[in-house]
Amino acid sequence: MQALRETDPRRIGPYAVLGRLGAGGMGEVYLAESPTGLRLAVKVVGTVHAEDRTFRAQFRREVRAARTVGGPGTYTARVMDADTESERPWVATEFVDGPNLRDAVLDHGPLPEHAVRVLAAALGEALTAIHTKGLVHRDLNPSNILLTADGPRVIDFGIVRALEATSSTRTGGVVGSAGYVSPEQIRTSGHVGPPSDVFSLGAVLVYAAAGHELFGEGQDAVVLMRVLSRDFDLSGVPEGIRALVEPCLREEPEERPTPAQMIAAAGHTAESLAENGRPGWYTATTAPAKTSAPAETATPAKAKTAPESEPTATIAIPEAPAHPPAPPTLLAPPTPLAPPAPLAPPAPLAPPTLAPPPPAVPPTPPAPPSRRRLLQGLAAGTLVAAGAGTGGWLWLRDRDGGDPGARGGASGDASPSAEPAAVAWQYEPGGLGGQNGGHCAALSPDGAIVYVGGDDGTLHALTPAGEVLWKTDLGEPVMPPLAMADGAYCLLADPIATALCAVDPQGVVRWTREFASTDYLNKYGWCRFPVAAGDLVLVTTGTQGGTVRAYRPDGSVAWENERLPGGPTSEPMVAEGVVYVGTQADVVAALDATDGTLLWTAEAPRAPGRPALVGRTLVVGSRGDTDAGEPNVNGISLTGEPLWHVVNHEVGSYLNVLMATYVTFAALGDLAVTTNQGPLVAVDPADGSTVWTFQDAAALEGSGDVRYYNDPTVFGDHAYVCFGRKLYMVGRDGKPKRVLRYADPSDPHPVLHRPVVRTQRTHGDRAYVPTVGGIASLDLST
Repeated sequence: MQALRETDPRRIGPYAVLGRLGAGGMGEVYLAESPTGLRLAVKVVGTVHAEDRTFRAQFRREVRAARTVGGPGTYTARVMDADTESERPWVATEFVDGPNLRDAVLDHGPLPEHAVRVLAAALGEALTAIHTKGLVHRDLNPSNILLTADGPRVIDFGIVRALEATSSTRTGGVVGSAGYVSPEQIRTSGHVGPPSDVFSLGAVLVYAAAGHELFGEGQDAVVLMRVLSRDFDLSGVPEGIRALVEPCLREEPEERPTPAQMIAAAGHTAESLAENGRPGWYTATTAPAKTSAPAETATPAKAKTAPESEPTATIAIPEAPAHPPAPPTLLAPPTPLAPPAPLAPPAPLAPPTLAPPPPAVPPTPPAPPSRRRLLQGLAAGTLVAAGAGTGGWLWLRDRDGGDPGARGGASGDASPSAEPAAVAWQYEPGGLGGQNGGHCAALSPDGAIVYVGGDDGTLHALTPAGEVLWKTDLGEPVMPPLAMADGAYCLLADPIATALCAVDPQGVVRWTREFASTDYLNKYGWCRFPVAAGDLVLVTTGTQGGTVRAYRPDGSVAWENERLPGGPTSEPMVAEGVVYVGTQADVVAALDATDGTLLWTAEAPRAPGRPALVGRTLVVGSRGDTDAGEPNVNGISLTGEPLWHVVNHEVGSYLNVLMATYVTFAALGDLAVTTNQGPLVAVDPADGSTVWTFQDAAALEGSGDVRYYNDPTVFGDHAYVCFGRKLYMVGRDGKPKRVLRYADPSDPHPVLHRPVVRTQRTHGDRAYVPTVGGIASLDLST
């Protein structure tokens, strides 16, 4: 513990401050004491984060969820108190008296094998407790594990999620510790599920058992590349521990063991852990208590390893004062996908507030190097950290382009030259809600209101001329809204919807309905936006055991189908009075839109997404692995007869490794179009074959890949899609008719929302396109 400085507080809330424990990425940590003598570690948020509204909203949710974790046998440091509304928010956890795992190993060498098994089982218990409450730790590393006399304690769970929401990282940075993040955490900008923590657990156990980093030392960007290429080092890890670790390090998250399975594999039960939790449990001289027989572990995945060294001698580790964890590190900003966020009730709602008109054109942020140039720099060892010595920016894309260009139709003609778009106005709410994409805006049926969901938890209403009508704070990130005559309907708590909110055309909240959940799997509800069925509003409430639910305009439930096989994979599609939804049971289900009655189910392997009606055929994308010959595009009749299942390599496999699937199609005349793999692909609904593909080489801007793309929007006889900060208008023949450049193509920030095109009585044809911080209105009539 360090002495207090003059600038340090003497009291934090009701607690007397005794000294400084350190500082981290979020702020400063103090040792404090309650009036009853209870000692606490109090983390006070730094000024920069405290002034960030998005951080505050996420911090509020995370603390609320974290307070539900803890108790005997959970091996976590409980959150005892918090004030998320003070000038500098703070959170108080129970003070854990003991060294962190990193310092213990640095000072005294690796832990003995029996202690590593205790550690593995206890961390399994901790992760089970965390995941059960809908949280994912995201930064499990040796500095966040404290060793106490009665067992380890995991700290800082949920905190990283709040840091990921800050303005400095929500544009693509991932917060974590380079050698302990999972491959999917790098690829998806931190949007991950519980299996990511299991990967981190494997890396922690290697450090504890062998005394070295699993992915070696070096610059963060270099370590991250080792994670992605599976270049890890298991030398020095005892054979018994290696069998425990290797399943955790599997590439595919769904193939990793669960925390509960890790407890059994370590040869422990809750009772044997309690017996082993006594002073000296992690030293070489402690005789381990009796454990149960280790569970059989699955065949480990192949990986690059260094030659195994002789077993390392272990040294007794004395008790030591508690050390604060090292600050999380800003890592790579790769392709955004959603991952699960904690389920938390929305914050108290505020009345709408009027706001001044937005600035005409916001400043353009600086651009990072392209993926190709950056990877070349990595190979030469020339990457320079972008932070203040805390980490490096590794800019990655998830598509490696082949030979780009327009292909298909009969000609393969080059695109017309890009022309500057006539930008009528831009609006910057600080980022759009909806980390998994969806439409960038929604227009009221009469075209008088443009609704925009903000990442800052605010629903914004504009006129077609770009003037701000009102802003309403809903307390959670607002996902793409649904506009109806009686106002807007919004899902909250992006990227995992936990509530539906109805707001009238004047900005007054009419009602909010939260989604219940029976377990953390149900929180992987990848419904990106509500869907209209007449005057009803439909949502899906989760995947495993989830439902399709229909709300009336007054907020009451009209119907809910609880017999949906396997639970829904995404939001539904409605056509001709029937609701179609893909499910985790590898079928598409059809429901009566009036009462939710199940009409039929049709096979569509694997985990089909949201169907599209093309003529009289439902075209459905799924999670099939095309490299393994698994069908990824399916055709189903309106009576539920499977027509065809095909492997379409141009459409490709959906790259999300979690439960949801978003290989989505839109109907362009008699074709189904998608941009799942980047290029715009047109599929024949008769047999699933590719009719044409379009990808303009000009969209690449020399980067070697399609840097940004989003789902297509169909308006009239054209598909509108954004590539490389250009809006392309592509005809049914696969040829671009017009290309509009509306932003700097070197702009580094990913935008996944799709454009919205509308003919407006007073403003002509308008296209609303996503920008880094919001939307832009393009005049298509010029």
